[in-house]
Amino acid sequence: METLFAQSAVAFAAGMILNFMPCVLPVIPFKVQALLRETTGTSRSRALAAAALLAGSLAFFIVLGAVTAGFGLMWGQQFQHPWFRILLSIFLLAAAIATFTGWSWRLPQLVYRVPMSRHLGAFFTGALAGVLSTPCSGPFLGSVLAFTATRSPQETMVIFSAIGTGLALPYLLLLLWPGLMSRLSFSSRLAVNFKTLLGFVLLAGSLFFVQGFLPPFLHQAGWMTLALSIGVWLVVAFTSGKRVKLRPVLILALAIVVVMGFRGPSFDDGGEGIPWQVYSDHRLEQASGRPVLVEFTAAWCINCKALENTTFKDNKLLGIIESMGVVALQVDLTQVDEQRRAIFDRFGGRAIPYIVVLDRQGQLVQRFTGVMGADTLIDALRSING
Repeated sequence: METLFAQSAVAFAAGMILNFMPCVLPVIPFKVQALLRETTGTSRSRALAAAALLAGSLAFFIVLGAVTAGFGLMWGQQFQHPWFRILLSIFLLAAAIATFTGWSWRLPQLVYRVPMSRHLGAFFTGALAGVLSTPCSGPFLGSVLAFTATRSPQETMVIFSAIGTGLALPYLLLLLWPGLMSRLSFSSRLAVNFKTLLGFVLLAGSLFFVQGFLPPFLHQAGWMTLALSIGVWLVVAFTSGKRVKLRPVLILALAIVVVMGFRGPSFDDGGEGIPWQVYSDHRLEQASGRPVLVEFTAAWCINCKALENTTFKDNKLLGIIESMGVVALQVDLTQVDEQRRAIFDRFGGRAIPYIVVLDRQGQLVQRFTGVMGADTLIDALRSING
């Protein structure tokens, strides 16, 4: 039990850290709206909303823990199913439209007769936060998921409950601490602009999860349109109420910049970065005598995309990889089959993004779960040379 208690504390910390990972960006609008609804509420109302949000988070993670223990699923594996990503994308799109238009979702009247029905929004927000936290990982998460692999279903659900509690904690504090909640008061104009910004975040989340089903030119056009829309909104918002003769010129210049920014290599998701090769056991054997970097990624993993566009494009890291002759192998877990899952398990993976560094003899040097900086990978690679 002492070990379970220690791992639960680590899981709680891992859940809190997930709040700062790129993967949870699409759920921020829901959490903010849940907070704002309770800004002027009584202490009892805020406490009930906090309880509902925590209950939603726990409900999702307890079910996820039970399913993981019963079927041995990997963290975030539900995102490999196309129907799940399509439904999530449609939901986020509907939420964005509701945010822009002010339309409110109405459930059947029977639902509103249930006790605490006023806080159903907070409950579903907590559950949705759990759903959207699973396509990525952060510090400590890999170790606690590895711990659950050898534990009973009951212990696994305790660990997952700790993750869900940690994920919900920052918003519970905001709901329960009136002094912190008061800082969310906005002037009417600022509130409208902030709400519009949240709508764009939801649109971005919707486009991200559906882009894998679109032809390349169409999802590129989608991101271009979204970037241009945000830019036009910013120009109009910052010049609102002023007689700005140059506003059309600013919008035209912005359109040119956006179009130029999406030309050439930036159309390619990879761009200039680490020269990954598709993983195979044969390539790993051929790399004998050279350092090896193995990455496990997926198209639905927002943190993986964040790494691709930051850490993996760092010039210093690229220079080290080239000078040391590092072989970079990549395993795509967008669709998890038995062979890819076996490779993932063999390298000790539990959640993605997952990076493994091997020395020249194929021995494990270090492994990383979640987002990390270029300097972290550089230090791991340099340690190979002593």
